[in-house]
Amino acid sequence: MTDLNEPKKPRALTYTEMMNGGTQRLEPSHDDQQPDLQEGVEALERKVEHLDQVIQRQIQLGRTID
Repeated sequence: MTDLNEPKKPRALTYTEMMNGGTQRLEPSHDDQQPDLQEGVEALERKVEHLDQVIQRQIQLGRTID
């Protein structure tokens, strides 16, 4: 396991980075994206639950989607 406080080692430039003036484009680590992904999953789960409730209510009322 790596220490998060450790400075990141420089890496070699990609071909695209070399052609675009030699600047590195560091992508955010997966750890930084984890909270955003979790929030997105929870929001989608709420939407699915809501849609399921709507469908069940429509079935109870005898309505179907054609």
